[in-house]
Order: sequence, then structure tokens, then C-alpha cells
Amino acid sequence: MAFFSGGQGMVKLLMLYIIERFRTPITREQLYTAMVNVDDTGFFEMSELLAELERDRYLLTAPVRQQQLLFLTEKGAALVKAFEREIAKSSRDEMAGYADENRERIRRENCIVTDALPRGDGSWNLSLAILDNSSAAFEINLHMPDSHSTYTAQQHWLREADKIYLEMLERLCGDNAQSEEKEGSE
Repeated sequence: MAFFSGGQGMVKLLMLYIIERFRTPITREQLYTAMVNVDDTGFFEMSELLAELERDRYLLTAPVRQQQLLFLTEKGAALVKAFEREIAKSSRDEMAGYADENRERIRRENCIVTDALPRGDGSWNLSLAILDNSSAAFEINLHMPDSHSTYTAQQHWLREADKIYLEMLERLCGDNAQSEEKEGSE
């Protein structure tokens, strides 16, 4: 179709294609980083095109914590499927490779989150969460004494959330499992 043969229509198709290839919601910044490899559209122009795609219901943006994630709608997926051959094979391959190489990192960045809010007394409220489908599957809310300990906790969480989560589950459920084993043997 002529609409996708070049210009803004092709840029829109490229954006939808890369979102589809990630197979997980991504942020505008993550999309822009992926697009830089295959197109020279500027960030502000891309933002306008994303607004048009959202308005036309090819994608959905949803606020999740302190970011907005881009979700491909069924209408957007159908458009990609119908017109992906309009994208040069070299561009498709490059975007698919980028998505494959970065999918896990992107997923991790978007599902392991922290929020920190200062309190009037110099302490901080800190929330550490693992998101599943945009809602908290696991969340810890802490009152931290200062900004340094808050930052340290955030960095540990971002590096080790999976391990911390498993340790917490083991501690919460481990004794119960051992008690059930003892009861069963008596």
C-alpha cells in the first residue's frame, strides 16, 4: 500500500514492527533507541507519530509507575502482519536482531522498579516492586533513614530483585513447608 512506501507512514510501520518484535511492552525511550539503528527520525517527530498511532488505536500507552509503556493493540499487530514485507529485509533483520538481543534486558528494566519519595524530616519512603502485567506481583515499602541508604537499597534491588524475592519467599514459606513435613512423618 502506498501509505507505507515511505515517509511518516513507513516510520509508523517501523515503530509498530519493533514494538511487535520485542513481544513485551517498551517505553518511548527504549523504542527510540531501537529505532536509531534503522531510521533518523528525531525524538520529537517520533513522539508525534506515536501520538497518532495511539489516537488511531494501533497502540496503547499505559502509565506504569513513573513511566509509560507502549503496548501493541490487535489492530496494530494486524497492520504489522499485513505490511511487514514493505519494510526492507535488512531493516527487519536488524530490528529483529536488536529485539532478540535486548528483550530480556528491556523486560527486566520494565518489571523491576523502584520509587523513592523524600519525607520532610530527611528520611525517604522507598517502594521496591516486581511488576507482572503492569501491577505489582511483589512489593516492599520501606522507610529509609537517608538518601544514601535509599540509593544503596535501590541499586541492590535493581541488580538482585529476583534473588531477594526468592529469599523472601523461602523465608516466608520455608518454615511452613518444614512443619508440614514433620507433621506428615509423625
